[in-house]
Amino acid sequence: MAVPGPAVRRIGPADAAALIALAATDNLFDEDPGTAPSGELTPDGARDFLADPSVLFWLAEVEGQTVGFLHCCIQRRRTPGPWAELLLMEMGTHAGWRRRGVGRALLAGMEAWMRANGVVEVWVPANTYAVGFYRKCGFATDEGEILVKELH
Repeated sequence: MAVPGPAVRRIGPADAAALIALAATDNLFDEDPGTAPSGELTPDGARDFLADPSVLFWLAEVEGQTVGFLHCCIQRRRTPGPWAELLLMEMGTHAGWRRRGVGRALLAGMEAWMRANGVVEVWVPANTYAVGFYRKCGFATDEGEILVKELH
């Protein structure tokens, strides 16, 4: 029987337990899963983080298991045009789920939010590990080592 693709959902303060569980095993989502996890996250800390209006956080899940995550920050613009842009701060796919569409599903969830909220640009600070992936997903290099994608 085929395993279903990931369901992507944006989480908020009521999902603090999911963020705490992710923090305990987030090393499994890194380039090198042999590193130590980030550390313990308190329920108050998780709720406060997810309640911050500038934080967007998505989980990709398969049969109740978190297989990926994506964290963005909303940056308000001071110039004319769209009211904000996103900074894609971190994204990870569980080591056992790589190359199975998890990252693309997370980006699709982020892009759906962008379209619904009138945000047309997302920036990724330099990430040498994932540059190839981001380029395959339509990002381009702009202003040095930063990757950017504009929705049309």
